[in-house]
Amino acid sequence: MELVQGIIREVAANDSAGDAAGGLRALMLSNKFLKASVLGEQSVKKYYEFLQPLMGAFNALKPHLAIHQMNRHMLALMGPKQRQKLVTAALDLSNSWNKAKAIVALGAGLGVLERPQPQVLVAAALGLPETMKATAIVALGTGLGTLERSQQQALVAAALGLADEGDKARAIAGLGVGLAALERSQQQALVTAALGLADDGYKTKAIVGLGAGLTALEGTQQQALVTAALALAGDWNKALAIAGVGAGMVALERLQQQALVTAALGMAGEEDKALAIAGLGAGLEALERPQQQALVTAALDLTDEWHKAYAIAGLGAGLAALERLQQQALVTAALGLAGEGYRAHAIAMLSAGLAALERSQQQALVTAAFGLVDEGPKAYAIARLGAGLTALERPQQQALVIAALGLAGEGYKSYAIAGLGAGLAALEQPQQQALVTAALGLALGLPRAEAIAGLVNGYQASRVRDYLH
Repeated sequence: MELVQGIIREVAANDSAGDAAGGLRALMLSNKFLKASVLGEQSVKKYYEFLQPLMGAFNALKPHLAIHQMNRHMLALMGPKQRQKLVTAALDLSNSWNKAKAIVALGAGLGVLERPQPQVLVAAALGLPETMKATAIVALGTGLGTLERSQQQALVAAALGLADEGDKARAIAGLGVGLAALERSQQQALVTAALGLADDGYKTKAIVGLGAGLTALEGTQQQALVTAALALAGDWNKALAIAGVGAGMVALERLQQQALVTAALGMAGEEDKALAIAGLGAGLEALERPQQQALVTAALDLTDEWHKAYAIAGLGAGLAALERLQQQALVTAALGLAGEGYRAHAIAMLSAGLAALERSQQQALVTAAFGLVDEGPKAYAIARLGAGLTALERPQQQALVIAALGLAGEGYKSYAIAGLGAGLAALEQPQQQALVTAALGLALGLPRAEAIAGLVNGYQASRVRDYLH
């Protein structure tokens, strides 16, 4: 019996919700004993009962969705045969631009595709005209770690072989997120090519992209990228590059960290300074207290509302690393922004550190979010707060759900529901059901699909996987 329960749990824990649902259904249809075993696992039973109506509604929507409208969350709701049909349909497209758009959409979901689908997509991408090829490489770069060595090598070689510098810079940047999956020689080749670009704007783009994988590089490569970033002509390019390498701050030496902070604070223009400060927010935990304080102070001293909002939003990525007074100062400044769009952006990005804030600050952010009048900013803020639902108290969770369901625009409501899906397991049953009912009640095809995908994947990634592991 323990073996059977183990199999059931593993089936339910599949990264693809569609595969999990199909596997559980197959077990239940095979014989009465397995059906009773599935239904006897209370957590799995609850999950299956939650999944079935949503999966049914999503399956009914699929024929009305174009391939390029698919995203990785939707691909995870499909079974192997359905994903194969999508790949086949994408490759059968005669128009190169339509094929490129389809490959971009499917490339974002490489991790849930079955072999040899990734290999086929890579081959098709490399057969596209150059500009479209660069676009496809960027999309496939998000799933670089799921590819075989030969496919990784083919993408790197194709990126480096692009004739146009702009296309080459975009392709190199797109592969940056997957640097950790590449061999040392491939990493070096990408860094060398990036630093060899003649145009500073293209070089900046490449450095920014490689910054996403900075921690995977060797010290000399990191040093070369930082040195190149600081040597760029024009504060805008330099600010972009500083922001790009900010995410890998933890891998840098103290002198390099200090140089980046000093350069950011020394920017003459507010827009450039805001951009650089925001990018360094992702690396706040690696900085010393005086450097953290200097960045917070500089952000709050910005006079233009959008620049201040942007800088505050970026620092939200490292909110947990800051002292209480600094956290309070950022929250207060965010809520004091007059423009709703600016305030919503700051609230949304500060939600990344929601769990690190005191209760009063959490309450202030939630209250400000559902107090927004314009539905676009409100939906954006609510959706981003969804990732921090587990840190909130029940009344705050309830308020966010009510605010999401009160949105009139179907696109906005869909976006908010999908965002709250990230914390779905933290909600009480009536709130979960209210979100499910609202998602199923959306009339438009794509908004309904996106809402369903957000809810299913949020539930799959949290409650079920926590239970099973």
